[in-house]
Amino acid sequence: MKFSTRRVFLKYMAILGLGVWSTTPLYAKAAKDKLKYQDTPKDGKKCVDCVHFLAATNECKVVDGSISPDGWCMIYLEAPKK
Repeated sequence: MKFSTRRVFLKYMAILGLGVWSTTPLYAKAAKDKLKYQDTPKDGKKCVDCVHFLAATNECKVVDGSISPDGWCMIYLEAPKK
């Protein structure tokens, strides 16, 4: 059975499309001002205790830019206690 050039081309384009799609972030990070980010805690809540905070790089999964471990924003979500 001989495959047509068109069929092979479409097959590889579909595979290539999946590869590009899987490496693209599903969402962009939000600006600090949009999420009311501040460098100080609010009511004892701070980034270091949030599920979105990445301590190794002082970054947030959602907020763009460098984040203070003592900061806070409106999407704060307390991480489960270990």
